[in-house]
Amino acid sequence: MLKKIFFFFLIGLPFLGNTANNLNKRPKIIVRIVVEQMRYEMLLRYWDEFGEDGFKKLAGQGAYFTNARLNYSSTQRSSGFATLATGSYPSVHGIIGDFWYDRLSGDLVYSIRDDKSKPVGGEKGNYSPQNLMSTTLGDELKKFDPKSKVYSVGIHPLSAIFGAGRLSDGAFWFDDKSGNWMTSSYYHDTLSSWINKFNQKNLQDIYMDRHWNKLLPDSNYTMSLPDDNDAEEGFLLLYKKSFPYNLNTLKKKSRSYKYLKYTPFGNTYTKDFALALLNEEKLGKDEHTDILNIAFSSSSFVNELFGPRSIEMEDLIVRLDKDISHLISYLTDQFDKDDFLVVLTSDRGCIDPYEYNKAHGIKTKTYKPKNGLALLRSYLNIVYKDKNWIRSSVNNQLYLDHSLIDQGGFLISDFQERVSRFFVKKSGVAYAVKASTLLNTNFTKGILGKIQNSYHPKRSGDILLSLEPGTVEVPERSGSVYNYDNHIPLMLYGDKIPAKTFHSEVFLKDVSPAISVLFNIPSPNASGGSKILELLD
Repeated sequence: MLKKIFFFFLIGLPFLGNTANNLNKRPKIIVRIVVEQMRYEMLLRYWDEFGEDGFKKLAGQGAYFTNARLNYSSTQRSSGFATLATGSYPSVHGIIGDFWYDRLSGDLVYSIRDDKSKPVGGEKGNYSPQNLMSTTLGDELKKFDPKSKVYSVGIHPLSAIFGAGRLSDGAFWFDDKSGNWMTSSYYHDTLSSWINKFNQKNLQDIYMDRHWNKLLPDSNYTMSLPDDNDAEEGFLLLYKKSFPYNLNTLKKKSRSYKYLKYTPFGNTYTKDFALALLNEEKLGKDEHTDILNIAFSSSSFVNELFGPRSIEMEDLIVRLDKDISHLISYLTDQFDKDDFLVVLTSDRGCIDPYEYNKAHGIKTKTYKPKNGLALLRSYLNIVYKDKNWIRSSVNNQLYLDHSLIDQGGFLISDFQERVSRFFVKKSGVAYAVKASTLLNTNFTKGILGKIQNSYHPKRSGDILLSLEPGTVEVPERSGSVYNYDNHIPLMLYGDKIPAKTFHSEVFLKDVSPAISVLFNIPSPNASGGSKILELLD
């Protein structure tokens, strides 16, 4: 019997070895590509204009998820990047928006603001990820293997910082004044010599000393509005909202490189820097898995001036397809396919302009938070005494003055109920949800579930508003629960990823835990299960 056991043990050793090797096998590099404010339908709308080696290659040769969602209501830049990195909702990681109100200090908090951190290599850099309440995939990788490298690049500091996490080796963003790449002292006291050399190439001048012309013939732009339409703001410094655009004039008039962000060349400049970082930091060149987060932010800036159905946006996405193709080409040249993983997604979607919806007979409204707040103050002063009952209103969240309400002998819950009923009657408001409701009830799905996924007891307000479908918030949007804001592209390509299209609903927060399990990296500490992993299994 002992001989038989020993015999089967010897036979099984190779299989055990193979299993151990598979468990320990990780890609040499994970590259996350985030295209800001890219709605899923944009992928479909511009599909025929793409080449074969960018978006189409990722979708055709990787896992293509057609029903990826955000599943929370505060669909803003900060929340999107934090959710992707941590594998959890704003209700857990704490980044409930780009801004929120702090009850203790009475100040408005910028999600990445950190006065202890100083700018390095540029002007605006008092930033860090200190407000994140949970770890990121990069943080866990660094704790698991300190020799792994984690970097993040994005024109906007929010994108770079939340893409990086707390323990990363560096996060870099664009300095409007100089056009250089910079960071903060949270990461480095000085810029690396290679970054200084890269900045000295003055590529920003090459991109700004030109005209932005259409890449394709006029006849190709069939999926966009006319070049000059009422839904566009355009470059006000040029008094212009149709092609071509003289970028050198914009540079001279603004005395900065700010407007590079508002062109497709902002994305190309980001790609240039990302490729330089890959080379100079030797990412993926040893047995220690590295992560690089690349945020293409120019789509968000172009949306701000021209909207999601403009020719400018179409031209930008078509050009971005070529930049993504360049990145994939680099990876395939440098690594075998089982040595890298590419994730492509977006941080949030965007709504069509009011003018577009109105012209096409789609029910639409505008909502001005300041007007609603002024009416509420007047109403409360009539019902109660003439006092400042509202401490702040941020991102469609109302913060009541609890001390004042207690001093007046009123119940917080009664105040919340009255304010809630007042706002539900307002044009453009669909829901006004009390914090007490979100604390005492577990909503697992639907609109209230999305609102709850954005609610954090320490940072959110007393009342959370959700607007009606198609309602455009003026002047700046807080996001919404609807498809145009939460349906995003998602593709995985590379090691262990099948070439298959999936139509089941998955969420942005599923990405990091799926990568963790697939490649045996400890999961972010607040992440949960992953529907992506269930589909790939």
